[in-house]
Parts: sequence; structure tokens; C-alpha cells
Amino acid sequence: MVFWIGILAGALFAWLTFKLGFYDTLVILFNIVISIYVAVFLTPVIVDIVPAAADIPGGNALTLFALAVGIFFILFGISYTFITGQFNISLPKIFDILFAPLLGFLTGFLLLSFAAFLICITPISQNKLANKIGLNIKSQQANISYLCWWCDLVHNVVSSENSPKSTEQAIDWYFHSAEKKTSEESIEQAEPNRTPDVNVPAASHTSRKTRETSPAATRGRMSDELLFEIDNDARQD
Repeated sequence: MVFWIGILAGALFAWLTFKLGFYDTLVILFNIVISIYVAVFLTPVIVDIVPAAADIPGGNALTLFALAVGIFFILFGISYTFITGQFNISLPKIFDILFAPLLGFLTGFLLLSFAAFLICITPISQNKLANKIGLNIKSQQANISYLCWWCDLVHNVVSSENSPKSTEQAIDWYFHSAEKKTSEESIEQAEPNRTPDVNVPAASHTSRKTRETSPAATRGRMSDELLFEIDNDARQD
């Protein structure tokens, strides 16, 4: 279901970019791809430096989203100041009629795939309704593969040949972290509340004291004292 929503989102962006033009659409798509790529690879570094960023539910997704949005607005401001706001490149109309909607469709589908990926790494993906509409890892393979494809385009250009980390490994880190956090929370909820070991000696002392002051123990001591007195009288006689 999410896949077809992505198709609709792509169609909507295709209609919007038809009016925007090929030149501006290309710049926007470039900014979005770079923003997502940098955010995907930079979030694990930030989480390692500031572990508190991932302590809250969905912390990785919030950090990833905030980075992507922040980087996009920075790139958008730079591109508008030095490129689109300064130069107006005239291209044949076929670019605005045919290629601009195509880029718009790719942009819309990329944005929805990124949004679906963010939801999949949050606790929302454990919800029954989310699983029903396909917002889980198994159902989002097509969208995630599309997201990885765009990131790979940038990664192949900016990374070295001996780069230790690929896009798939970066994406898998988010899923592994989400699964690990979910399993830890499940164990904490399932673990019964246990009395600390420090209270065990006190409890043993209390139970021993209770046994000593119980009626049965009192009767036992009285019987022993009575037998002792009878035995002494018999010896005196």
C-alpha cells in the first residue's frame, strides 16, 4: 500500500514540477539527495558522540530527520543565492514538458521512501495498523532499495575505493539499532520485579524472630522448662 502511495506522491510532484521547470527541479532533487545521503552516514557518528540522542524512543529517526531537513535548507539557501537566484538557464521546452515531470516523480517517490524508512526505524512500526498498511521492514524493501540506489550514486562519487562502509551497511545499522532497542525494552517489561538481595538477611532475621515468638515455640520452651524442674525434683528426692 505504501508503494502505491509513493506512486501517487511521485505523480503529485510531477504535476508541481511541470510548472516549476526542469532547471529548478534538478537543483531541488540534487539538494534532497545530498541531504539524505549526508544524514544517513552522519547520524551514526552523532549518536556515538552524543548517546543521549538515541535514548528516547525513535531517537535515531528524529536525529536523521533533523539532519536531513537542516542540511537541505542549508543547501537550498546556497543554491538559491549562488545558482537559481542568479542565473536563469533557458532550455528547450521538451525539458520542461517531459524531463521536469520525470524528475518530479523521482523526487516525490524518494521523499516518500525516506519517510517510510523513518517510520520503519521507530516504535510506530510495531503498531498493528502500521503493519497492516505495510510500514515495516519486510514490506518496504522496494522503497528502501530505491533510497539506497540514490545514496549509492553519491557514495560512488564522493567515497574512496577502500571505503569501509557501504550504503546498505549504513541502512542496516538503523534496523539493527531499532531491533536491539525493541528487544531490550521487551526484556525489561517481561522481567519480574525482584526484591534486592540486600533485604534477604533482614527478611531471614524477621522470619526467624517470628518463629521464635510464635505460640508453638512458646509452648515448646514452657515444656522444656517444666521437664527440667521435674528432673531436678527427682534428683533431690
